[in-house]
Amino acid sequence: MQSKTDNIKQVEDYVKSIMLVEVAHDFKHVDRVRKWALRLAKNEGFQDLESVEIASLMHDIGLSQAQSRSMHGEVGANMAVNFLSEKTTLSPQRIDEVANAIRFHNSHRGGNGILLAILRDADMLDLFGAVGLMRALTSKYSKLDYDPENIKGETWQMTSCDFDQRFASGVGIGNYIVDQINFQLSCDYNLNTETAKQLARPMIEFMRHFVQQLEVEVASD
Repeated sequence: MQSKTDNIKQVEDYVKSIMLVEVAHDFKHVDRVRKWALRLAKNEGFQDLESVEIASLMHDIGLSQAQSRSMHGEVGANMAVNFLSEKTTLSPQRIDEVANAIRFHNSHRGGNGILLAILRDADMLDLFGAVGLMRALTSKYSKLDYDPENIKGETWQMTSCDFDQRFASGVGIGNYIVDQINFQLSCDYNLNTETAKQLARPMIEFMRHFVQQLEVEVASD
């Protein structure tokens, strides 16, 4: 019979084999999410740490097969069910809980449960701070950096609801890297747990200061 360590090792090897080329969504990302999620789980009193690790490691596996990014949660959940049922000792109930978290992690609507809340928050925490800036710069490297006429961008201080409206109307995040940074900042509004909200504050301030300092340096005479 496999131990918990064996289950996680199986999952790690599987995830590493399929998450090879996605910029800003590689194994380093899911490993960071795992660390955040374990910290959140311990602080929030969620005891099934093995499921936390597995959901964190597998939450983006759907990116390797989904036809559109918006579907990667659903695709990843199905992939997780197939793999976990065949390769691990997790019970069907725990597999369903992990799959539910993966299925809904990339939306702030739908789904329920503390495992989902922890995974969502851990994934969002990786959007903030120095790591968040690195991810914005690497994932949007082909875009212009900022608009000289509006350095902080038209999306500066927009909320998650504001960005939802932009997506619904087809406008999207924006044309500049700074818009991506502003979008990531807006995700702060969607954090679920008190632990995540506290952890996010200094990282959010760091990113805000970066954008403000960019304006100071570019606009200075």
